[in-house]
Amino acid sequence: MSGADIPSDSTAIIDSSVLFAMGGPSNEKYQAFERFVRRQGITVTVPEQVAEELGESPDAYEYQRDRLRSAQDAGWLKSGHIDFSVPRVPEVVDKTRARMGALSADDVTEDEIEKTDTILAGLAYQYVAEGASHVTVLVSDRIAERAIADILSAVGVGDRTSIVEGREFLNELTS
Repeated sequence: MSGADIPSDSTAIIDSSVLFAMGGPSNEKYQAFERFVRRQGITVTVPEQVAEELGESPDAYEYQRDRLRSAQDAGWLKSGHIDFSVPRVPEVVDKTRARMGALSADDVTEDEIEKTDTILAGLAYQYVAEGASHVTVLVSDRIAERAIADILSAVGVGDRTSIVEGREFLNELTS
């Protein structure tokens, strides 16, 4: 799916790889993404775990904190909190982890699977369960992309979710 297919007034969840790729507020990709989400009325969230990965923890990478803060101050980025008490959210996270493990069995161990990627799936499911009309996950890991899509379809929300290769999407916006 390309970014042009992201429905207006939907929710987008972005992974750290996409945030890294877009750069800071002075970067062309960042500005193009901001224009796109504002024009489409898209609510953009970054899971707390992704923010931590970007250096939101104390004494870590000031540049990353400034990038997140700028987007939040501009009003187009919100923090996403996964709620494991929402029915099936833990199941979606666990199934995504298992699916990623199966897809990458020759490359990584289960301990090496990116935990934030499994959170993306759980948060997407949570948002749909809470009434979001459509949720798009922007991620730049082919295994995570396939696993998230597979599991969201398997739990019955594939028609209200989409997975977009984030770096390719950013390139589309600036070409």
